[in-house]
Amino acid sequence: MAKILIVDDQKSVLLTLEALLSKEGHVVTARENSRDAIDALSREPFDLMITDAIMPGSETGYALIRTVRLDPKLSRLPIVLLTGKREKADVEKGIQSGADDYIVKPVDPEILFAKIAHLLDRSAHQKTTFAEAPAAAKGVWDTKTEIISVSELGLTIRSGLAVPLGSLQKLDSPLFEEIGIPRPILRIVACDEHKTPEPHFVVQSHFVGLSEKELMPLRLWIRAKKSF
Repeated sequence: MAKILIVDDQKSVLLTLEALLSKEGHVVTARENSRDAIDALSREPFDLMITDAIMPGSETGYALIRTVRLDPKLSRLPIVLLTGKREKADVEKGIQSGADDYIVKPVDPEILFAKIAHLLDRSAHQKTTFAEAPAAAKGVWDTKTEIISVSELGLTIRSGLAVPLGSLQKLDSPLFEEIGIPRPILRIVACDEHKTPEPHFVVQSHFVGLSEKELMPLRLWIRAKKSF
């Protein structure tokens, strides 16, 4: 169970999300604008926030996310951007604003629950902060990488090396040409170590910015593979 703040100017969307999340056992607080959302965040702690991208006036979801990220107490709050667009530019704008992931309207409950579960699990395990120094050198890992499953949500990858959680990655594979989609941007949502005779990591990733047109061949490919 988690405390989730949802922000959207459309009451119908708030009611739908509240019903779905409450049924899963989450405690939901709904707000219709950015000001009320900031007020709620200042009054009580939340485990996750879902905000609409476009709201009336200048108080967009993008601006709300940037404001939240400026607060040290909220800088690591998991945030999901709710958008009616699947265009890469809109999704990337949300990610650059500080969103951890996105959900496209109309909301698919299965995808919603999967993304929330990943973000909550990641948040629970992010307890250590490491210092970083800027660098501008190119590098390529020489490691065995294998795609072991594909879904509309993303890829499951077997990797010889750990991949940073929350990072955006691109993976080269002839599989994408076979499916009929361009090389996708992947957000890493889980990376679990498997200590077998051949140690490896199982990496869960979500597609970022795939358009509806690009999803069609992906769905057809998955359906064809499942029929065998």
